[in-house]
Amino acid sequence: MIDSENIKKGSKPLIMVVDDILKNLQVIGSALVDSGYDVAVAMSGLQALESAKNVKPDLILLDIMMPQMDGFEVCQRLKEMPETQNIPVIFLTAKNEADDILKGFELGGVDFITKPFQKQEILARIKTHLDLKFAREELEAKANEMAIINYRLRKELVIAGQFFQSLLPEEITNGPLLTSYKYVPTDKLGGDALGYFKIDEHTFIFYLLDVCGHGISSALFSSSVLNILRFQNLPDVDFKDPAHVFGGLNKIFQMNKHHGMYFTIWYGVYDLRTNVLNFASAGHHPALLMNGSEKFEKLSGANFIIGGLQNYNFKTEKKVIPPGSKIYIFSDGVYDAKLKDGSNMTIDDLAGILMNNSTAANELHKLYDYVRSLNNGKSLKDDFTILKVEFN
Repeated sequence: MIDSENIKKGSKPLIMVVDDILKNLQVIGSALVDSGYDVAVAMSGLQALESAKNVKPDLILLDIMMPQMDGFEVCQRLKEMPETQNIPVIFLTAKNEADDILKGFELGGVDFITKPFQKQEILARIKTHLDLKFAREELEAKANEMAIINYRLRKELVIAGQFFQSLLPEEITNGPLLTSYKYVPTDKLGGDALGYFKIDEHTFIFYLLDVCGHGISSALFSSSVLNILRFQNLPDVDFKDPAHVFGGLNKIFQMNKHHGMYFTIWYGVYDLRTNVLNFASAGHHPALLMNGSEKFEKLSGANFIIGGLQNYNFKTEKKVIPPGSKIYIFSDGVYDAKLKDGSNMTIDDLAGILMNNSTAANELHKLYDYVRSLNNGKSLKDDFTILKVEFN
């Protein structure tokens, strides 16, 4: 038997036996040692409390009937101390009254063993509660490990999200063309992206794309496409021709080479001298053209998705843009909501909202707040991305 004042816990489970009768300590202690356990003993409640705090046994066998401090009070104090509150306590008692058993469980005990003791019964119950304790500790350790991993991952996602945001262009606030946009991913990273640039003095290119799915893989895929467009990194491709651009992207991003991933895109090329817009859409819904009247026009330029068919023949459309017009390009997350009457929001509904608020300050921010309000203020299920280009 091991002195509880000097014990150092080894690889064996450590059982503390608390009883004011020496014979009981000897009988139970010998049975535990013979069964491969380390044993610590205490002959009073105060000694048990001090020893348990120091040696931290894996389980405590606690006699109820003891002088000065009975087992119920000892158990209560054990559960109040952070160092000992998770140690399983099995009561040893000559009592078999329902009230006493209920009181023991209410104080945090896990089991009762009545005297006279049966060796096999004690050993079986000890093994059961040790197995439960070690299983719980293993789960807690894994949960803590996962919490650390998740914390690090979330931290990395924040950094990655900030990096992705840095790829988006600055808004243009003066000149013949003005731009503004609202980009809110469903999580730290999303699959939407947008961009615009002047390829020469007279040609302005703008686009918005939506990669299937969400999360890290979609964001990495989206970043790859975005960088190709930003730096015009498609060999032998005329970036002034939307169909030509789509053909180049389609060759690179075939689904069978990219884990089944694909994307949709709306792409426009505007000539500032002629006011002519060449545009195309690959699997993307139409953009909305508004020229200051009460009507709007859908610019579809429909083609198949990028990555779907190897040799798809993409086509470009053409439109003269009247001065003072606005074009809105957006992902489907912008109108993926239910209106207050319970109907699904449509592009026509979105157009009506935009027309009614086209002159409002922070128009796109207010649109986001409105769509979010339709979702009871909760985060949207899809990325919210919308780009407005104004033609002065």
